[in-house]
Amino acid sequence: AADELSSPAPRIVVIGEVQGAANTVTAFLEHLELIDAEGHWSGGDTILIQTGDLVDHGEGVRAALDLFMRLQQEAASAGGRVIVLMGNHEAMNILGVLRDVNYMAYASFAGAESEARQRQAWEDWVAWRSRRAKAVNASFEVDADTEADWFALHPPGWVEYVESMRPEGVYGAWLRTLPVVVQIDDVLFIHGGISPDLEETEADALNRRAKAEIEKFDEYRAFMFDKGLCLQTSSAREMTEVIVDEIEYLNTLRAGKRTTANPRVSHILQVEDLTKWGSWSLIDETGPLWFRGAAKWPEEQLGPKMDSILAAFEVKRIVTGQGDGKERLIRARFDNRILLTSIDMDDNPYAGGGKPAALEIRDGDYFVVTLGGRELLIDN
Repeated sequence: AADELSSPAPRIVVIGEVQGAANTVTAFLEHLELIDAEGHWSGGDTILIQTGDLVDHGEGVRAALDLFMRLQQEAASAGGRVIVLMGNHEAMNILGVLRDVNYMAYASFAGAESEARQRQAWEDWVAWRSRRAKAVNASFEVDADTEADWFALHPPGWVEYVESMRPEGVYGAWLRTLPVVVQIDDVLFIHGGISPDLEETEADALNRRAKAEIEKFDEYRAFMFDKGLCLQTSSAREMTEVIVDEIEYLNTLRAGKRTTANPRVSHILQVEDLTKWGSWSLIDETGPLWFRGAAKWPEEQLGPKMDSILAAFEVKRIVTGQGDGKERLIRARFDNRILLTSIDMDDNPYAGGGKPAALEIRDGDYFVVTLGGRELLIDN
């Protein structure tokens, strides 16, 4: 009898940071023959990996999220896979840190009641800040400048945006399912990189740690809201400020009032750990979403250290969502063992972006694919 032929490995396509450039990434996915002219999955059993940072910076955040959420379902039905990794910007949005959200992106979340909801959010914020100031014997005054600044930072659609990123929100629920890292055969895919300081040496362990941190944050916010310590729209930073102010106030009380018999003491002890959120793997600069050694380490000096990281995870290569700022190119480092895929997509051609590129893996060969064609990067 003839020997059975093993089925070829599926094509893998890797796309780096999208950052709200929905129009550019849609056109490029069609160029890659992963979607048809109507925007539906046409990639068959291809594995598409987006290495994080779908959100922030660009105006098309909502459209980009809708696109990849839908393609994930369509690809699965067709025998393919769409894997979206968590980037540092997804983590920031989950934690309510919205400093990099494009002001214009909020407009796509706005509806007929947005201005009324915006006004209600302002009134809720003033009432909350007033209560908190009174609780810790501090002063809080609102003037015209305070109001103008608040409305400038919280345009119509902001309330809906924040709600959509909460655990029960349509996008927040999905973002909380994203893995930090995924391993396919002997290749590890990650947004940032693997620091030698990490205790974990397995992809699943990194994913479990990130998931636990997010769950902890969601639990803390629900608890603090229930006790009147924060709003449902409060960020990790705002919640931490409340905890610090509360601790400082409680420390001014006489000893008999600083026991767990005091509900305020009991409550703050249950959330005090949130003050350490800056050291969480989701945020820490040595965490898998932020570590930049793959892009920045000098190869000759730190090559052995990178080799030890690869050996610890038992992989041949690491593909990251980072770039090193060199001509917006997908490129290999560390003897072709580290690949950088970030090329900064942008829907605005005058901003220097709009020139997408992807990493394609076929039968062990690695190619860089652009609108201009396909170029071999690593010949297996």
